[in-house]
Amino acid sequence: MLIGSKVISSYNRRLLAFLLIGTLLCNSSLVLASDNDQQITYHDTAPCDFYGNFTFNSTAANQSVHWQVELGPRLPGSNASFLLRESIKENLTEWTFEEESHHREDFNLTNLIATYKPDNSSSQEIYLVAHYDSRDRAERDENESLRNTPIDGANDGASGTAVLIEMGKIIPKMNLSHSVKLFFTDAEDQGVRPGIYGSKAWAENRTDDELSNISAFIVIDMIGDSDLHFTHVWPGTSELWLTIQSLAEALGLVEGEDDCLGNPGADVFDIETSYGVIDDHVAAFERGVPAIDIIDIHSGEGADKWGGYWHTHNDTIDKVSAESLGRIGQLLELGLLSESWVLDSNFSDYNHSNEPKQNPESNKKNTIENSFTIGILSITFTLFLVIFILYYRIKNK
Repeated sequence: MLIGSKVISSYNRRLLAFLLIGTLLCNSSLVLASDNDQQITYHDTAPCDFYGNFTFNSTAANQSVHWQVELGPRLPGSNASFLLRESIKENLTEWTFEEESHHREDFNLTNLIATYKPDNSSSQEIYLVAHYDSRDRAERDENESLRNTPIDGANDGASGTAVLIEMGKIIPKMNLSHSVKLFFTDAEDQGVRPGIYGSKAWAENRTDDELSNISAFIVIDMIGDSDLHFTHVWPGTSELWLTIQSLAEALGLVEGEDDCLGNPGADVFDIETSYGVIDDHVAAFERGVPAIDIIDIHSGEGADKWGGYWHTHNDTIDKVSAESLGRIGQLLELGLLSESWVLDSNFSDYNHSNEPKQNPESNKKNTIENSFTIGILSITFTLFLVIFILYYRIKNK
């Protein structure tokens, strides 16, 4: 809002102050809505003590991206979606699997959850999460005639899935003391606005007791771009983000920080910059689970946020880099090896449900609708105040 050059009366100054305070309060409500006051502490670890001898296979991950794209669009209920799930189960023989199907809108989705529970495992569970479906439309494509056709989803879909598959191959050899779950969510990218249907269905059908064992819920999405740039994302758990910062520095992914070998870091992770993102982490976060989203929202070199080839037919295999897949694979591998996501000895006293207890049925609130409701109320209140001050300025002339 622009203020004219005329001197503002003391009365109007009071109205202006009221307007500014109201706006700040509205914005504060948006910030508060992204924080559920989680109180957790992770093990104090030194990632560099576990640095080196990484076994994550970035070449195989890149080959997986190619294979997934060749299947065709991995839409919920499609043959391509079924073949991908079957391939995951056939390749990860040391894991146990469960499929959970849900009807949403006009389709049936199928979440795939893989569990590896080592002998003498603690009660803690670490979730590594990626959506395996591809976008059902290309609403941002320059060619209007192609906007209603499914995209390849090489980066947005296949890249995160490929990293989880390769992690599944090496995790059983890590000698871990806790369980790990690989959560392949379905229908994250379906609908006019991506509906994150699979993760919502998962959260709606979990009890508080089931969620209380989860020490970290880490989503990876759009992580294969050859020009990687990650930022902090909200909503999300601050303590969990701090572990990512330490791991990224150790791997040389933070500009201005040396890696474990003393080499200068690259500009890949910028945790000081923050963007709001609605993704598969939100439903878990709203249920009190420590959750974050590692996502590159700049698709292509020099692209603006939510720009470039995102949600277009240019999201193709040539955009995905084995090096980028390897960087995220190594970050996850180092995080597990260093036990960066294991809660401290007071874990048994920690209660994820910092808000009043709710049953699954009461948690069917639509995250996107909630966010927009808050935003609309904020805008409405601000517009009301603008009209109010303009009315009295005209009246008092």
